[in-house]
Amino acid sequence: MSKVLLIGGRGYFGRLLIDDLLSNTNTELVVASRQAFRSPRFETVVADLRDPDSLERALAGVKIAICAAGPYQNLPTTLAELCLNRGIHYIDLADDRAFVKKVRSLAADHENAAGVCSGWSTVSALSGLLAGIASVGMTGINSIHIQMAPGNRGARHTATVASLMHSVGQPFIICRDGKSQHVVGWSEPREFVFPSPVGKRRGYLVDVPDHEFFPQLFDARTVEFRAGSELRILNGCLSLLQRTRRSWVSSSPLLQRAAGLLSWIGHDWGAIGVEVEAAGVRRACIVAYSHGERIAVMPACVMAAALLSGVQYSGLVSYSGWLSQEQLRRECDKRGFRLVVEATS
Repeated sequence: MSKVLLIGGRGYFGRLLIDDLLSNTNTELVVASRQAFRSPRFETVVADLRDPDSLERALAGVKIAICAAGPYQNLPTTLAELCLNRGIHYIDLADDRAFVKKVRSLAADHENAAGVCSGWSTVSALSGLLAGIASVGMTGINSIHIQMAPGNRGARHTATVASLMHSVGQPFIICRDGKSQHVVGWSEPREFVFPSPVGKRRGYLVDVPDHEFFPQLFDARTVEFRAGSELRILNGCLSLLQRTRRSWVSSSPLLQRAAGLLSWIGHDWGAIGVEVEAAGVRRACIVAYSHGERIAVMPACVMAAALLSGVQYSGLVSYSGWLSQEQLRRECDKRGFRLVVEATS
């Protein structure tokens, strides 16, 4: 049985990924943590992303390594480098533009690498897959609008909130009308209509790897990614914070506590949606009716299952087309999600 190493398995999304891997793959799972612990469900080892020697030991006999430790803004790429040198398939759930860009640059410069899947979560593996599905048969793509809609009762853990706060009020560059344009995190709200039960949701610009790679990947003149809370009051507070043009990362614990006080309001559903506009407009969305945060770990589990089954990937795996529409629908059905692809007026 092939061995999969998971770094960050004791975090919120790491635990969700463990459940998905154990339910949907046939593997010997090894979970690494900086401190020793035991589990009756899987093997455990001690490893630290900032300690190459510990990573070397943890990677012994491993076929696939997955990094679910965030926030990625502060992480080294040591695990990816070791996997590239050893021919081990590498997957991460990174949502940080600079981190993903660095990993992909390392992989592009490395010959005969195993599969490298950086940003293999809602961003950018699912958003790219949905953009590819929605744009089938289209030419001359004018815009790709992507929006993430978490339920208020979803994850509000430290790494999640810290990752969000890295964008609030901070400048970054997007491609708009075929030109680079400077924008500010959590500005320029836009409505996106999701399938029921989510419905219409307001989202705000946040910086993600999609802005770096999708304009060229889809030959699109405009690519914009937004996210928005189910609670208007939280959206409004973040919108006010962005006007200060200062970093609010240090305030993440305070926001986490505030969100916790409001956790009884709203729902635990969630969705990711992509709207592609060319001659017409087509949307592709994934909706979870409960525990919507599980959407984020599906891509890493699906890719791990494919690699374990013998599917051959070498080097950088494209965000578009790594699953067919029917394959994605089957994976969604397994987890109680719904895939909706529709033309809009």
